[in-house]
Amino acid sequence: MSLHRALSIFVVTGTLLAVGAGVSLVLLAAYLHRTTVELHKGLHGVRLAEEMQIDLLAYVRTQDEPERDRIESDLREKLQEARQYGGTPKEDRSLAEAERLLDVYFADEHARTAAKTGTLRTAFAALKQFVDANIEQANASLKESERLDELGRRIGMSVAIVLIIGAAAMMFWLRAAIRPVFEIQNAMKAFAGGQKDARAATHGPEEFRTIATQFNEMAHAITRQHQNQTAFLAAIAHDLRNPISALKMSAEILSGPGATPERLAGLMAVVKRQVGSLDRMVSDLLDSAKIESGHLELKFEELDARTVAQDAFDLFKSASPAHEFALNLPEAPVPIHCDRLRIEQVLNNLLSNAIKYSPAGGRVTLGLKEIGKERVFQVADQGMGIAKEDVPYIFEPFRRIRRTKMDIPGVGLGLSVARRIVNAHGGHIAVEPEVANGTTFSVYLPAVSAGENNQAA
Repeated sequence: MSLHRALSIFVVTGTLLAVGAGVSLVLLAAYLHRTTVELHKGLHGVRLAEEMQIDLLAYVRTQDEPERDRIESDLREKLQEARQYGGTPKEDRSLAEAERLLDVYFADEHARTAAKTGTLRTAFAALKQFVDANIEQANASLKESERLDELGRRIGMSVAIVLIIGAAAMMFWLRAAIRPVFEIQNAMKAFAGGQKDARAATHGPEEFRTIATQFNEMAHAITRQHQNQTAFLAAIAHDLRNPISALKMSAEILSGPGATPERLAGLMAVVKRQVGSLDRMVSDLLDSAKIESGHLELKFEELDARTVAQDAFDLFKSASPAHEFALNLPEAPVPIHCDRLRIEQVLNNLLSNAIKYSPAGGRVTLGLKEIGKERVFQVADQGMGIAKEDVPYIFEPFRRIRRTKMDIPGVGLGLSVARRIVNAHGGHIAVEPEVANGTTFSVYLPAVSAGENNQAA
């Protein structure tokens, strides 16, 4: 599970629990308020009924007519007031019966019959029933209040326990989840300290696995680059030693006696060839340094792509008598917006490689096509080809084919420089390798480059 997903689940769950607890407490508070009101009404009803019983007794015992009138008036007012504290059918019936009997009792003020005494007793009984109903209602409200209070306590405790357990589980999970961070940190420190085989373990949340994987890929790429640079230095030393040795030997021969014109011509050809080799290696190094520093300038111009291909072909068509050279160009002009010298440099590198990596000879073809809005230069040879496992790495700096780097001179920068130049034009290079059957490089360039004049690569 990813860290983001786990934290989201924890936050959403905690929020839902908090909202649920809040809603429950609001509802419980509303129910508690209602039961409290019912309890309040019951208590007031009991108070009024008891006061009416006391007033009725005082009415019976007094002989003062004004006092009896006042008591009667108070009783009727209290009966009216008691109606608002009813609510249950039992309370309403008891109160209505007590009011009817009191009306009958007060109807004949002078009667002192046994029937009227019975009416008085029945009124007392009705008022007692009203008291009992209010007490029953108060007890029910009290029990309901206690039940709701217990329910609220349980809800609160349950939510608190769930949150505590969830927080503890989340802390425990986070402690285990962030452990890969320290492992990645240790791997970075070890790698920076020179332990080039240091790698981070890919476990834990998805984000940390991704970071560890990317670090391992970066460390692998840096290690491979370091190995390539080490191999490059060895290749440079090897490749420079050969032309320097040839130049040294030629200089000794030229400075000695007996040098014939034919021999001098052959030595000059050797010197020219070795100087050209040195010049190319130095140029590749300089171009690579410019590209890496971002100072490779491109000077764009409108021209016919056929002239670029023709100039590159003319430079190499007589370079090797063991090879057959062919040029395939469209009949109509092929307009393109590019840096002429840099594209020629790319084609020169590809043609030189085609000759170099087909030492047994064969056909070397340079072609030009229009495919949609792209201009495609193609260089094909019939040489040793490139193994599929080497294809992903041939454009890396200082990278050379393993089975040829000890036999064929070079520093492994030409294709890297060529790709960066093509990319700066908004294009790309593709390769179609066939082991033992040759290789075809295709340079795709837009008709109108995305770059600007004097743009840095």
